[in-house]
Amino acid sequence: MIDILRGTPLWVYAVFFILSYYGVSACFRSHVSKRSLQISPVIFVALSLASLNPSQEIAIQLSVYTLGLLAGWLLALRFFSYNNVQCEGQHLVLPGTIKVLIVYWGFFAWRYYEGYQAAMYPELANEMSAVAGAALGAGLINGLIVGRSFKLLRFFRFEHVTPRS
Repeated sequence: MIDILRGTPLWVYAVFFILSYYGVSACFRSHVSKRSLQISPVIFVALSLASLNPSQEIAIQLSVYTLGLLAGWLLALRFFSYNNVQCEGQHLVLPGTIKVLIVYWGFFAWRYYEGYQAAMYPELANEMSAVAGAALGAGLINGLIVGRSFKLLRFFRFEHVTPRS
């Protein structure tokens, strides 16, 4: 185990601490901007799509990724609670939840596991089952992130609606 940790590049630790920072900050009542809800899913999806294996059947990978994304999106609708969300201008006031930290750590763990497997067993890294599994996991976790963001963005639709008398 110590050899694994010693062999891990420093940038991986930096990514872990950044994800942990944002995950832990979501555990407390926070203000989230509309822009952040629009940008963060794009970043996670872009990272995942960029990591797909272009030497394999890209159509299969994209199909599996999309299935995972849709499944994660549906899970996000059930997994995250949207009670007590308040809209203040271009920000939402969210109650704290540990669920965001769990999703971020899940994303990190999945990506770390994929990298570890590819480093330890390079002969298996290009097998379709490994490639499809990576795409499914990335899609599922990204679906949770995207689903949460889109669900929260709906609170901005009714921001300027005034009640009628």
